[in-house]
Amino acid sequence: MAEAVVFDMDGVIVDTEQYWVEEEGEILARALPEGHDVDPHDITGINVHEQYALLAESYEMQVDQEAYFELFDSCAERVYERADLLSGFHDLLDAIETRERPIGLATSSYPRWIEIVFDRHDLDGRFDEVLSAADLDAPGKPEPDIYESVAERLGVAPERLVVAEDSENGIAAAAAAGAYTIAYAPDGEGDATDRSPADEVVGSPEALRDRILARLDAN
Repeated sequence: MAEAVVFDMDGVIVDTEQYWVEEEGEILARALPEGHDVDPHDITGINVHEQYALLAESYEMQVDQEAYFELFDSCAERVYERADLLSGFHDLLDAIETRERPIGLATSSYPRWIEIVFDRHDLDGRFDEVLSAADLDAPGKPEPDIYESVAERLGVAPERLVVAEDSENGIAAAAAAGAYTIAYAPDGEGDATDRSPADEVVGSPEALRDRILARLDAN
């Protein structure tokens, strides 16, 4: 029985993943030794500070953690100004509210980045809970803590959530928390992203809307 809906931000609410991947290629070239074999998709969905710690386990970093974050933060506004809102998203939020279900946001993005998205797309006040991994005193995605925490804040058990995610790390986090996980794959299922932990995969905003509302109406 679904009692609440939680969205990831990057790649679901706003189509930033393509732009972040472009920027991450440049960032990794500056932060890692020449000849590294890290694909930007490997770090997508992971909090930037945790990315640094993960990369530092295998590589001699060319910048410190603060400088690594600054590389991301310096291009965030450019990324989010280019990204479009999920088609029909406000209507979807209206439909969820009509069903009297709480709505959450759980993202690896930083509070300033969330503010840029909310200001640009008029999303202030549309979520009952907004949780950034930067404000979480626990491991971020792909660990389940962020979804367990947002479920607690929404007043429901994690397994009563319907979660919309797109990245491999985000899908893994939601599934590990026990949430009903819908993987959003607008570019199709042919890329290298492992979506196997998800309960289902959809490829369009319309399909995402239909499946979220169907889970709520199945109550």
